[in-house]
Amino acid sequence: MAKAILYDTTKCTACRACQVACKGWNELPAEVTTNRGTYENPPDLSPATWLKMEFREVDPGGMVRWFFTRRSCMHCTDAGCVKVCPSGALYHHELGFVAYDKDICTGCG
Repeated sequence: MAKAILYDTTKCTACRACQVACKGWNELPAEVTTNRGTYENPPDLSPATWLKMEFREVDPGGMVRWFFTRRSCMHCTDAGCVKVCPSGALYHHELGFVAYDKDICTGCG
């Protein structure tokens, strides 16, 4: 049976607790970033950031509004990242998800 990770967009407040939990659970290092004048941080997914809240800020008539979505690994069945990983650190686990072996990763990402 295929598995999925779902989140309810109607209940999400973009608090970014999922970003913190993902980093902690996977023992990922913090990224050095700079203030870009936005609440969104870090700027993109990377080898050290596997999940992030992505913000789009709009200012209709002087009232800033945020629209956001959650971005993370989609565990694709035909994952491009698995195909191009030179060390084989990204691979499909026997249960079907994309897994990462930090012990053989060369850090090319």
